[in-house]
Amino acid sequence: MRPVAIGLLMLAIGTAPVAAQEREPLRLEGLYLFHTFEQQDAQPICMESWDFGPDGVMLVWSGAERVRARYRVETDRDGHWIVSEMLETNGEPDCMGRRASGVRPGENRVYVIPMNDGTITTCPAPTRAPDGAPYISGCYGKIVLASEAG
Repeated sequence: MRPVAIGLLMLAIGTAPVAAQEREPLRLEGLYLFHTFEQQDAQPICMESWDFGPDGVMLVWSGAERVRARYRVETDRDGHWIVSEMLETNGEPDCMGRRASGVRPGENRVYVIPMNDGTITTCPAPTRAPDGAPYISGCYGKIVLASEAG
């Protein structure tokens, strides 16, 4: 009986809820390539370059637009977030053809999910299912470290 009890205890410990386990921090540094999941003619409708500097400054190239932003990565019970605040833009059209009318005040939060293949999926904030579990839908696209892009 003793080996069975020890086995059940080990099984119980190994299946602790994910929320109770500590999440590993997500670190972003270097040049990443973003592409949308939405496609037209078998191509992403938008592709951008995101450069995460070690100083907390992020540079974004989207179409003709150039953006400089302050960023940080946060982790909470739902997962990881890229939190950014635009510092400046050149006002040119982005990859979707939209022009920023200037620096947008306030922070922008993007929910991110590290994937097993090394890419990171970008999404809007999760909603909650009736049981309280996070429900993720409508993800925008993926970022991948430029040095690992194929």
